[in-house]
Amino acid sequence: MIDRLISAVVALTLGILVWLYARSRDQELLDNVPIPVEISLASGQVDQYLLDITGPSQVPVSFRGPPSRIRELRGLLQRGELTVTITVAVPEDRLNESRYSDTVRIDPADLHVPPGVAPTIVEVRNRIPVTLHRLVERRLPVRLDPAPPERVSRITLEPATVRVRGPQDVLDRVRSVPTQPFLFPPSHELNPAQEVPVAGPVPLVREMDGRPVRPVPDSVTVHLIVQPEQRLYELPDVPIRFLCPANFPLKPQFVSEAAGKMKLKILGPVLAEPPAVVAYIDLTGRKWVAGLYGDEPIRLQLPKDTQLGQNPPRSAPFRLMPTAEPRTRDPLPVP
Repeated sequence: MIDRLISAVVALTLGILVWLYARSRDQELLDNVPIPVEISLASGQVDQYLLDITGPSQVPVSFRGPPSRIRELRGLLQRGELTVTITVAVPEDRLNESRYSDTVRIDPADLHVPPGVAPTIVEVRNRIPVTLHRLVERRLPVRLDPAPPERVSRITLEPATVRVRGPQDVLDRVRSVPTQPFLFPPSHELNPAQEVPVAGPVPLVREMDGRPVRPVPDSVTVHLIVQPEQRLYELPDVPIRFLCPANFPLKPQFVSEAAGKMKLKILGPVLAEPPAVVAYIDLTGRKWVAGLYGDEPIRLQLPKDTQLGQNPPRSAPFRLMPTAEPRTRDPLPVP
């Protein structure tokens, strides 16, 4: 009787062992499945810091389990329902720093998988570096971008300064907030001979040094004047005159006829005719005696909105000769 009982127990034990062995053999493996990792800030620091994930936001995980549970796991993966959610926060003793760096570690316990499925994560591949940037506000002047062409003048921006919220380590370095690229009017739409006022809104940048920023307001109004189109005029034979004081006792005369003319380059708006220029040597500013002179400054009377397009001219040699008759001041024609 006892022998039969012992045989039954042994048979039952062997059966259980065989079932456990077969059960252990009935396992399925999913290897190196990328699992998304969602890292967020603690609720009390969401408005105080900017979270920057500096590494891949996923970890490779291997899964082992019974085929039925693995099928259930595959469904979760296909629907994107298997993710890891981690919350990070800046420690109290680091709250005054402009940025805080840390490494988030992902453990198998962080994955919510079906019962009977065992996740495995390689130790060296379960870390994600993060940086938390402290957010501050700065009032910064607005800068028009890109730099305006030479024809553009009298630029004003309304408002001239804005309040910008962004990472402290970025705003501590910058001195202005640029606009987004402003499209200047093309030349064919402008009158080349007149000033043209231009006004319009332009948005401000939303990113500086690769970090997001939030300007308030987020756009400004630009006002500018487009000057008339400029042309360089080359005047080959401009006569040079003398401006003499009243009762001047000397007679000025160039040493040659060619010395009494000069070439000039004048920059000004587009005109139907070259600009009229008056060039003269001023003899009223000091005492003169008879003799040979040269390299004296030549004064110019230029039309409105024009300017000299070269170095200031100097005179060729000329003589001052005594004259018996007093010389009255030689008036200059008005161009």
